[in-house]
Amino acid sequence: MKTKKVKNGLFMIAGFCLTALIAAAPEQSDDNLAGKIAALANAHAELEMFSGTVLVARNGEVVYAGAFGEANKDHHVPNRLETRYNIGSVGKTVTAVSVMLLAQEGKLRLTDTLGKYYPDFPFSEKDSITIRHLLTHTSGLGDYLEHKDYKARLAALRSVADALPLIYEQKPLFPAGERFQYSNSGMLMLGGVIEKVSGMPYREFIRRRIFGPCGMTVSGIAYEDEILPDRAIGYTQHADGSFSANILVIPAPCPAGGLRASAGDLLKFDQALKGETLLSIQSKQLMYTPTPQHPTSACGWEVKEFFGQRYFGHSGGADGIEAFFYRFIDSGFTVIVLSNYHNGAEELTSSIMHLLFDKPYSLPTVVDANFRLGYRLQGENMLQDAAKVLARNLSSDPPHLLSLFFAANVRIRGGFELETAISFLDRYLRLAGKDDFPPATMVWEQKGNAYRKLGKIKEAISAYNRALKLDPGNAGLGDTLKELGGK
Repeated sequence: MKTKKVKNGLFMIAGFCLTALIAAAPEQSDDNLAGKIAALANAHAELEMFSGTVLVARNGEVVYAGAFGEANKDHHVPNRLETRYNIGSVGKTVTAVSVMLLAQEGKLRLTDTLGKYYPDFPFSEKDSITIRHLLTHTSGLGDYLEHKDYKARLAALRSVADALPLIYEQKPLFPAGERFQYSNSGMLMLGGVIEKVSGMPYREFIRRRIFGPCGMTVSGIAYEDEILPDRAIGYTQHADGSFSANILVIPAPCPAGGLRASAGDLLKFDQALKGETLLSIQSKQLMYTPTPQHPTSACGWEVKEFFGQRYFGHSGGADGIEAFFYRFIDSGFTVIVLSNYHNGAEELTSSIMHLLFDKPYSLPTVVDANFRLGYRLQGENMLQDAAKVLARNLSSDPPHLLSLFFAANVRIRGGFELETAISFLDRYLRLAGKDDFPPATMVWEQKGNAYRKLGKIKEAISAYNRALKLDPGNAGLGDTLKELGGK
């Protein structure tokens, strides 16, 4: 099942060890790989699941590069290999390299405290939070994007200083080093450190010290109101198939993310880091070493495994955009997928990775496109719209089982058409095999939830008991039954 494949591929990861010995990737000819990648990308694009650029290289040599869809739908401007995409949090890697470069030059230390550079930070934690904590998301700082006033202030955020008032109003969530918690605030503040140490605005520093030496000619910070050639506008698809642009809702570019880059420029960045154009071997070893608090998070980089193949890089996503930038350490593959569609790169990236390492994958179908859109809409709490999209997959005999379950799930969550939801769950139980996902225990629990919302407590108790019989260790079900007076 496709959703299981994505989870088993892209997200089911093991710990990382720089000294581990991993078997080499299966050798496939570059021509063979290029044809298969092109077929995958074309299939995703034709179903409106993907718009963007794909680049796959082996040891720095391009195996495949292709562009799909439109950078600007108003004027039907096609995406090209040179198109500049918003790469979201992939930009955190640029901030991390900048910090490591300054540390390498002796201009800062990773043990420096936040208070050294932000003496006006209003909480005492400024004396215990270090640069390393900020890099590894273990500082305890929260996320300024979640501040209650963020959306109201969005248009005015043009610099690190503009965002500091939001960060200064969010008390640290835990003592520095206690645990991992992804923090856009921490990465943004690192941009301020770069500015204070270098004497240059962050935008100018990365242009001169990172992009220039790498030969990256089209990458940088660009605000939505600035004229920029070859810019891809981000788009979000709706239930009726229409799209809306993200220009009014996309977060402002900053050291935490939102840089503009082409796929070709990111390959140049990747290859510069493979050598010593930017950082020494020692600095890179330090940068790529995971923090003890999170085995797949290093200093501004994700460090993971895919079926035993080690890789590092980063992913990024926001309204209307998604990006993946990974280099596999042992095989030499670099995978770059940049999309100007909301959630437009994840599944294609996963399939490419499966392809490269001879793991099962399949070309997407209309059913896959419908399910993915419906699943995304339910995740955004657009439950009525999700129900309409998922219904497209229910007319076949048999129907798409996962769509059948989620068609029930969105109705139960939204409290509408509950009897229909129960009929969908009964149908699922008749058709599903023992190895299908979700398992029967989840289906019976959802039936209980539906009956409970209908006020049919006797039927709810019976359904919950069926679920508990299948999963006797589920404490939550036991608590629910006690609450309802059942056994």
